Amino acid sequence: MKRRDFMKLSAATALGATVAAMAPSALAATELNQTNGDLHTTVDRKTAAMGLGDGKTFAYDPEKPYLNVNVGLFHDAQVTVGGQNVGTATYYLPDGMDPWAPAVIVLTPDDTTAKAFSGTVTGRMWRTVACKNKIAVAFFGPENGGSWNLSLSAAGRDDAAALDALYQLMRKKSVKLSGAFSMDKSHTALVGYKEGGAAALLFGARWASDFSSICAVDAAEVPAASLEAVGGQYVLPFPGDSTRGVQEEAIAAKTVDTPVWLVRSNADSTNKAALEFYLKANQAVAKGDGVYVSGRAGSAAEVWVTEKAQCPAAIWEKFSGQFKRFMALQLPGRVAKAEDFTRRGFDIHEEWVNGELRRWMVYVPSTYTGNEKVPLVLVMHGYTASMYAIAEESRWYDVAEQNGFIVVFAQGLVRPADLMGNIPTAMWLAGPFAAMAGKDTDPSVDLEFINSLLDRMEQDYRIDTTRVYATGHSNGSLMTWATACRYASRFAAIAPVGYMFTPLPELDPAVLLPAWAFLGEYDSAGVAELVEDNGTVKALQGWNAHNATNEAAVAESSSYNGAFVTKSFMGGNAPLVKYTVVKDTPHVYLQEESVAIWNEFFSRYSRGADGTLYYQGNAVNAGQYQPSANWYAAK
Repeated sequence: MKRRDFMKLSAATALGATVAAMAPSALAATELNQTNGDLHTTVDRKTAAMGLGDGKTFAYDPEKPYLNVNVGLFHDAQVTVGGQNVGTATYYLPDGMDPWAPAVIVLTPDDTTAKAFSGTVTGRMWRTVACKNKIAVAFFGPENGGSWNLSLSAAGRDDAAALDALYQLMRKKSVKLSGAFSMDKSHTALVGYKEGGAAALLFGARWASDFSSICAVDAAEVPAASLEAVGGQYVLPFPGDSTRGVQEEAIAAKTVDTPVWLVRSNADSTNKAALEFYLKANQAVAKGDGVYVSGRAGSAAEVWVTEKAQCPAAIWEKFSGQFKRFMALQLPGRVAKAEDFTRRGFDIHEEWVNGELRRWMVYVPSTYTGNEKVPLVLVMHGYTASMYAIAEESRWYDVAEQNGFIVVFAQGLVRPADLMGNIPTAMWLAGPFAAMAGKDTDPSVDLEFINSLLDRMEQDYRIDTTRVYATGHSNGSLMTWATACRYASRFAAIAPVGYMFTPLPELDPAVLLPAWAFLGEYDSAGVAELVEDNGTVKALQGWNAHNATNEAAVAESSSYNGAFVTKSFMGGNAPLVKYTVVKDTPHVYLQEESVAIWNEFFSRYSRGADGTLYYQGNAVNAGQYQPSANWYAAK
């Protein structure tokens, strides 16, 4: 994934009193003088990043908040299954990793521990790749440094379970863990060498949706019987937070499309079974020169077979760094190419705003000339994530390009997360999260940042201020609710995804605010079912009361072949509150949601200069709230 250097802007256009724009290199160890707290110096971070000695944990520095606090080699990360230790991993975390960083899991050959392999020539080359690309690398070996259990013997370790446990461990941010960091669950690649290559092909197949791609180098033979056994196991159709939905969806591992590269792995002889397994999984067709492309509509997955040796840098740059795995309505998920944020249309900013170093990314459609005013959509990511992550997940930039509006992806500041027991992570201070503000931090600072950002967008671009909208996912959904309550008159409509919340007291009762909320059927941050007195029902009741809807006349509909099941509550002559359960999905933001939100909701609303709300060009007539119990189930 490529990311543009942060734009350098003049002090005259600063949002705060001070503007200090930086390139990503300014966030690296070479530019660091010292952190606060323990006064670790540049030399300390350089030494740790070089892998000289064990990894180190540095104090959070509010002057450089996006710097990762854990740097270097962290050995003996305990991997557990069912409460039992099943192995140890070694992490390498370079200096200067962004929040929500991609990662590579490297499986070692037989008779090689993770710690030992991290110090080999290949291991050091992977550490160099990590430094250059600011990604994490984890090394993992067979049980007790012995042999991978490729035969799936009941007497050996369940290597598939161990690999999944490592992936889940790498997603955790607890300060109690060795080398915790913020990992991009949609961009975690799996690479294996020799017997570890066979393990990557076999156990990666078992948990296909965990990994964005698999690369096997000089792979030993993968037993066909073992592939058949794991291929029949059910998997999540998405990088999941839990196992909810596995049995209901009944998706076999052998049907999940996965980018795979077999490098010098005898795909035409001893590993022919592995090649055929992945060709079938991808419904792949030959493209030529050892490349096969997925036959699934909308999938970017490919299978490569080559005999030329490949160094870690080539593996990352050509293949592992190119693919990402997202949830989509097309089960079992969506394999896409990583977005190039250096391409035309994207502008990335880092500036001091109200005393804090803030980031945001703007996408300007190719049709924008500045001669006419255009709508604006504000998009906010979830807890620990990033503006890049929500951009790729939701693909609002595609919707903006197709419909001629500007979209801004705002980045939550990386803050200490002591109250959650986590390392400093990207977050939005809103609702319950506002309590996480430190004693010297105003809990409204993020709300004020968003307000300033909207001012800035109206200054830098010709924005139609009657057509400004907000959406977000999870913690960003909470931020959407809170921002809309604080600055209701700025928005024509909002669409929070993945988190429900009742109106805050500061919401002006005179301002109608259309809201369309989404929850996944298997959402981990909310209960999709509408049951009396649960949080989802209470939130909808609160918004229905504010927008004066008639709950007795709720309209029900479905779309996307029944995947979206929607209830619409009319307020006067407009559907002012909508709620959609997305079937078969977890806690995610779908690109299909972005399309629907724009086409069916945002594009239909505007707000006049006097605050009047319009729906499809007609003024919305405020109704009277009429509560009813006919749209939810009794306890």
